[in-house]
Amino acid sequence: HHRYCGGSIRHVHLAVGADPSTSMTVSFASIDSDSGESVHGAVLVGRSPHKFDQLVLEEEDPIYYTSMQPKHYNGAIYSSPYQHHITITGLKPRSTYYYLCITRGTIEELLDIQDNLASMQQDPEAVAKQINAEEKFMTHEPEDAGRRNLKSRILMEESLLRRRLAPPPYDSTQCACPDPNKIRSFKTMAPPGHGYPKLAVIGDIGQFPHSEETWDHLRTHHTDIDSIILAGDLAYPELDHYRWETFMDFLDDYPLAEKVPMHITPGNHDIGKPQNGTQIFAAYEARFRMPRIQAPDLGDYVGPLGTLNMDRPPYPLDYDYGNAYYAFQYGKTHQIFLNSYSAMEPGSKQYEWLVDELERVNRRVTPWLLFTYHVPIYNTFEVHQHDAQMFMMREHIEPLLVRYKVNVVFNGHIHAYERTKPVAFGKVTKTGPIHIVMGAGGRAAKAQFMSDTPEDWVEVRDATIYGYGLLEICNKTHARWDWVHTGKGKSEYNAVKNENVTLPPGGVDHTFFENQYFMTE
Repeated sequence: HHRYCGGSIRHVHLAVGADPSTSMTVSFASIDSDSGESVHGAVLVGRSPHKFDQLVLEEEDPIYYTSMQPKHYNGAIYSSPYQHHITITGLKPRSTYYYLCITRGTIEELLDIQDNLASMQQDPEAVAKQINAEEKFMTHEPEDAGRRNLKSRILMEESLLRRRLAPPPYDSTQCACPDPNKIRSFKTMAPPGHGYPKLAVIGDIGQFPHSEETWDHLRTHHTDIDSIILAGDLAYPELDHYRWETFMDFLDDYPLAEKVPMHITPGNHDIGKPQNGTQIFAAYEARFRMPRIQAPDLGDYVGPLGTLNMDRPPYPLDYDYGNAYYAFQYGKTHQIFLNSYSAMEPGSKQYEWLVDELERVNRRVTPWLLFTYHVPIYNTFEVHQHDAQMFMMREHIEPLLVRYKVNVVFNGHIHAYERTKPVAFGKVTKTGPIHIVMGAGGRAAKAQFMSDTPEDWVEVRDATIYGYGLLEICNKTHARWDWVHTGKGKSEYNAVKNENVTLPPGGVDHTFFENQYFMTE
C-alpha cells in the first residue's frame, strides 16, 4: 500500500550537521533508481519564504540501493528511489531558515539557477517560473486529506494483536503525495555551550495506528521541541523494502521531521538481511544521513543463509561509521549515539572512537552527556534477557558510562517503558547514569515483568501504555523529564512471567533530574 508519486520529491527529513548551530542536512527521495534517467538534487535556502539567497548543490552522487524481496515477491529485486543528502553550512545560530528541495536532470540546469539567483531575488515571479518547472506530476490535496479514521484502525490493530497477528503497515494511498514545491523551514540550534534544548525520544515507533497516534500527538502538542531521537527499530519492514517506502510516506503525511532534525540509532529490525542474501543495514544507511564521523564501513552478513532471527541477531555485525554511531554537541548537551550491533569491545572501531569522543567532552561547555542505543543494559522485563548485545554492552560500555558520569541513556528494544534510578553495575548510586527504555512508541506495548517485585534500581516500569519522552534542559544542573502517554495497549494491567498476577499501569512519570556530574559519592 505504498503510493506512487511519479518521481516527485518526497520523504523530506532533517538531521543536524557537524555543528548544529551552523549546519543542517536535508534529505529527500526523488525518481526511481531503475528509471534509466539521471537526476541531481539541490536545496534553495533563504531567511524568508520565496526569497532564497543560496542554492546548495549535493556534493555526492545520489544514493540508491537494491535488495532481494521476500519469497512471496517471486524473486523480485527492489530498487530504491534516489536518495539525496545535502548539508547546508554557514548558517547563523538560533535562526529560522526556509528551504525548497529541487531536482534537475543535469547539473548544468542547477548551475543556471545558481547563476541567476541574485537577479531572481529581485523578481519573485521569475523565481516561481523557473523553480515550478521542477514538478508537473499531479495536483495536490491538503496533507491530511483522505486519511482514514485513526481510532477505527487502532481498534483493528488491537483485534489483530489479540489473535497474535502483526498489524498491517501504514497505507499511504489514503493521502495525496506531498507538494513537491512546498517551502519548508527549520531553526538552527544555539552554539555549543549555549541554549537549553528540548528533546523528544521515541523507541520502536514502526508505522502502525499507534505509531500515528504517538507521532501526531508529538507533532500537535509540542511544537517547541528542538530535535527528535528515534531509539531504533524504525520501519519494521519485515524484509519488504516497500515498507520502507510506506514508513517514509508516514513521516511525510504527519510532517514533523521536515522541520525538526531527527537522529536515529539502529535496531535489530533495521538490519534488513534478505532471506537468502548477505546484505545488512542497506536501507538504514541509504535513506538517512546523520552527522558522520566518516563514510560507512559496511560489510556483509557472515553466517548461514536463510531467514535471520531478528529477535536474536548474532554479535557482531560488520557495520562501522556512517549512521551506525556518531556524536554532536547540541546546546548544553553532548549527544552520543552507538550501534548495539557493531563490535564494541576494546580494540574495535566503535570502542576506540567512543573513548576518544568521551575524552573530548567538556562538561563546562556541555554539562549534560546523553547516550542513545537500542539494546538496554537494564531490563526489568522477561523479553530479551539473553541478547548477546546486552551482555557486551554491560561488559564494555557500562564502565565508560559510569567513569564519564553519563547523565541519561535512552534505549528501545523492549516494547514497554522503564526508568531506572541512577545506577552503576547493578547498584543504586546517585552518580550513576539513569537508563530509560522508550520502546512503546508504536509497534506494541506488551512485555511481562520478570518478577512482581521490581529490582532495586527500578523507578518506574509499565507495558500497558504507548507514548514518548520529553527531556528539557533547564540549566547546567537540572533537567525536566516527562513520559507522555498517547494510547493504551491491549491489556489494562501489567503481567508477571509465570505468575497469575496482574499489576496496575505504571502511572505518570514527570520528574526533574539533577546532573550527576556535579555530585559526589
